[in-house]
Amino acid sequence: MSDTETGTKGADLPALQADLADLLQLENDALPMYAMAISALRDQALREKLQTFREDHQRHARDLTALIRELGGVPPVLPHLPTGLLKLGVQMAGLPGGDQTILLGFVSNEWQSREKYARYAAKSYPPGIKALISGHAADEARHYEWACGALRDLGCGEQTIAGQATQAFARVHGSVADVLEGIGRAANEAVLRMTRRS
Repeated sequence: MSDTETGTKGADLPALQADLADLLQLENDALPMYAMAISALRDQALREKLQTFREDHQRHARDLTALIRELGGVPPVLPHLPTGLLKLGVQMAGLPGGDQTILLGFVSNEWQSREKYARYAAKSYPPGIKALISGHAADEARHYEWACGALRDLGCGEQTIAGQATQAFARVHGSVADVLEGIGRAANEAVLRMTRRS
C-alpha cells in the first residue's frame, strides 16, 4: 500500500513505524499479564471483566499489526525486553495475596499503559492512525479507571495505605519502564531509518 493510500504521504515513516511497534510491544507485554490475572482471580465477575479487557488488548494488537504491515514494516512479536518481564513479575507478585493483590499488580501495570497511550494519542498522526490510537487510549483509560474502582470496592482504594503505595509504585515502575522502552523505540527508529536509506 502506498503512502497516499494510508494517509501517510509526507509523514516521517520510520518514526511512525517505531511508535506503532512500541505500542504493539506494550500490547505484547499486557496479554500474558491478563492471562495470569484472569486465571488467578477468584471472583467470577472480576475474571469476566478482565476477559473483556483482554479482548480489547487482542484487538489493539491485531489493529497495530495490520497497520505496521500496511506501512511496510515488520510487527514485533515479542514484548518489551526487559520491561515486559518486569511487568509480568509485578503481576506474579500479587498472586499469593488473592484478588486484592492481583488487582494491585494489575493497576501498577495498567497505569503505564494508560499513560503511554495518552502520550501517543496526543501526537500529530494522519487522521485514521490518530483515530485508531485515540480509541486504544480511551480503552486503556477505561481499564485503569475500572481497576481503581474495583480496588475501592475491595477496600483498597487510593485513600488506603496499600492504594497509595500502589499508586506510588505504579508511577516509579511505569516511569522506569518508559525510559527503557524509549531507548528501545529510538534504536528501532534508527534501524528503520538506515533500512530506508539502503
